[in-house]
Amino acid sequence: MLRAVANLKFFSHVRWFLWGGVIFLMIWVLLVQWHKVNEEAERTKVKLLAQTMTRSASTIRQQWELDNKPSHSQTNGIEYSFTRYGWPIIIRDEHIDCAEMWDLLSSRQRPVDYISLVDKRNVISERYNSCYFQITDGKWLALFYENETIHTNGFLTLPEKW
Repeated sequence: MLRAVANLKFFSHVRWFLWGGVIFLMIWVLLVQWHKVNEEAERTKVKLLAQTMTRSASTIRQQWELDNKPSHSQTNGIEYSFTRYGWPIIIRDEHIDCAEMWDLLSSRQRPVDYISLVDKRNVISERYNSCYFQITDGKWLALFYENETIHTNGFLTLPEKW
């Protein structure tokens, strides 16, 4: 009789141990999958931001054409000028004002937040500096001009050590 009760308790403990193991395994799998989904969401966010900025610049350029190519304009309280091909640009102290460009191009409703901003003169354009916006940890968006034409590009790590 005592042996039957001991076996029953043993099997009860084993059953609880197995249930605990299954629950732990399910939680672990969910956490791993959540990390993958979160990474993909961050990559998608950078791609969409780059597309939004390009689309905003294209819209402003189209308006420039419709308005008979003015030298400067204003949108949402932000004043800007144009490159010779009609792409919007904000110049302050002979450099692109990256923060204002972000506010102008990132969203029509309200500007999207970024973690940090680095502006740098490099070989992409001899005339204009480039802007690098850190969107999330390790994910960046570049805004630069090449041949008087605006370009945006999302990338996952810095191209070189700052």
